[in-house]
Amino acid sequence: MPLNSAAEIALAQALFRPRAVALIGVSDDAGRTAGRPLHFLRKHGFAGPTYPINPNRDTVQGERAYKSLADVPGPVDHAYILVNTPLVEAAVAACAEGGVRAATILASGFAEAGAEGVALQRRLLEIARGSGLRLVGPNSLGVVDTHTPLALTANAAFAAEKLLKGRIAVLSQSGSQIGTFVSRGFPRGIGFSKLISVGNEADLSVGEIGAALAGDPETDAFLLFLETIREREHFARFGDLAKAAGKPIIAYRLGLSEVGRELAVSHTGAMVGSDAGVDAFLRRHGILRVDHLETLLEAPALVIGRTPPTTARRSVGAITTTGGGAAMVADRLGLRNVEVTPPSAETYARLKAAKAPALPGRMIDMTLAGTRPDIMLAALDILMEAPEFDLVLAVVGSSAQFHGELAVKPIIECARAKKPIAAFLVPHAEASLHALAENGVAGFRTPEACADAIAAYFGWHQAAPAEPLPGATRDRALAALSAASRAVLDERQSLALFDALDIAVAPCAVVDPERLAPLPFAFPVVAKVLSADITHKTDAGGVALGIASGEELAVRSRQMLASVRDKYPSASIAGILVQPMERGIGEALVGYRHDPQVGPVVTVGMGGTLAEVYRDFSVRLAPVSVAEAEEMLAEVRGFATLRGFRGAPAGDLAALASAVARLSELAALPGTPVLEAEINPLIVKAFGAVAVDGVVRLARP
Repeated sequence: MPLNSAAEIALAQALFRPRAVALIGVSDDAGRTAGRPLHFLRKHGFAGPTYPINPNRDTVQGERAYKSLADVPGPVDHAYILVNTPLVEAAVAACAEGGVRAATILASGFAEAGAEGVALQRRLLEIARGSGLRLVGPNSLGVVDTHTPLALTANAAFAAEKLLKGRIAVLSQSGSQIGTFVSRGFPRGIGFSKLISVGNEADLSVGEIGAALAGDPETDAFLLFLETIREREHFARFGDLAKAAGKPIIAYRLGLSEVGRELAVSHTGAMVGSDAGVDAFLRRHGILRVDHLETLLEAPALVIGRTPPTTARRSVGAITTTGGGAAMVADRLGLRNVEVTPPSAETYARLKAAKAPALPGRMIDMTLAGTRPDIMLAALDILMEAPEFDLVLAVVGSSAQFHGELAVKPIIECARAKKPIAAFLVPHAEASLHALAENGVAGFRTPEACADAIAAYFGWHQAAPAEPLPGATRDRALAALSAASRAVLDERQSLALFDALDIAVAPCAVVDPERLAPLPFAFPVVAKVLSADITHKTDAGGVALGIASGEELAVRSRQMLASVRDKYPSASIAGILVQPMERGIGEALVGYRHDPQVGPVVTVGMGGTLAEVYRDFSVRLAPVSVAEAEEMLAEVRGFATLRGFRGAPAGDLAALASAVARLSELAALPGTPVLEAEINPLIVKAFGAVAVDGVVRLARP
């Protein structure tokens, strides 16, 4: 059974293996942007019919030109529209009428240019959808397939004398970057199967194109140059299909600024309305995230043919011919929570028997012993077999430049082992890097990119499915929400929703300070102003702690009301919410948010504002399983106090993980009625965890 549907296979063929191509508005000057596609098609050997269309010329670049698309003598699968912006709409209409299957649009001035551009882009889409025509762009620098070969691009980098065939596909939201990969990869011997500049993604998105290529027999991995996430359902399918095909996806993303803050009524919104949500999306769908452009080019060989690590351990065995070079990588790895691990006693013994340097330390340093290929190979084989290492790092010094046979060749010879290996070459060593690439070994120019790739490998994730939301829980949650008459729930209503999700909440009572009734729990208590209009009550003077008696409760409640009414005179106040003082080992923030880019996400961090201040939190797509929630807790450094730090009592992390998973189930409610929900704080005790405050915002006015 084919991995892709018939429609996806047909789309991939129209884009990358068209039977015939039309160039609408092609210039006679091969040096101009609109003239390059014809020149590059010929230069790189496209063998199918190519129809230059230019109403003002009989010939273009020495070839017959046609006045219009209707004049060409045969069917066209793919048209590249090269005309200026005002003429694009007519060109798209001509493609739709002529039965063209795919059209790529070079021009800018559409959705990125304001309201008029948005309207024009919408009209293009309406025209195309009425005929079955699929669009790439606008703002696309083209489509390339090195195997067809097809160089349907206006990118100047394709003036290169030769395009290297490879087995890596590049999908870029930045048009010029397809040329960047070609130019940077060529001297390293790194080639590509397909490259596409998706532009504005008015129609075809990275996800839909990637999904159509998941079954491509000429592609083993995908590289993504991203600025945002569009059409997340298609993107998710791309991730799932690539995973099923055993083809890793590696992403580099621009645009790390925060988005969607206008939706935030909590600390969760400030934290997750940012790059963290995109990171969670990529992680959920098995996409590796790298921080350096150089890593994007170099990392594929580290993961092609492999699957995500099956344990949380991040142990690296290091062998080097230059101690300083290896230390540069180890230093960077330490910042990414990846450990260069000393060999075990058994591994030391094997190294000594093989006459390899075996001095105690975190790495096997061959520097003083001299670089001998037989010793290097023997030591590498031992590290590859050592059970304490999950990945082997080989760092080569000066010999890599002119004597690759000494240390680089042994790396190549052992690279077919089950364990991944990364090689950092300290000097400028183009020939050795080329040899590594030819043999499918991940070779790195810089310690930063090497550490980045290794950390990305260990962060490669395959999430366990969340448990289905029980019907009874769903019904209770929907009932709690139905009682709300406003978009933002007050604290009592929010706690009722959390309780419906089987999260333990502190008991509470609403009182009138002028007519106090007996409380259903003992003093001391905490009192808070109850108002859906005031999210952060402490800032408004609306919280009083450690109240020891009814008399004190009455006095401090009146004081709070006066303070709040002075600061928020128009706020609707439903009374004073009273709860018993809850104490525990520590506090956590647990949040849920419907992110505008990636959909529902769940967050956990230190309680109060500390998670936001120190950026110490973990984010996942919602819903999550309890097991995945436990992984999230392990990523929050501040939770060291809950793990029994230096002999202190430990908190109930199982109860905290359960609360994270339960809150994440808001994503499973029909119609996703909740935009945002936050428990802050959740008091983590030695046994159990209890929500004492919260806010919920609904997806309605």
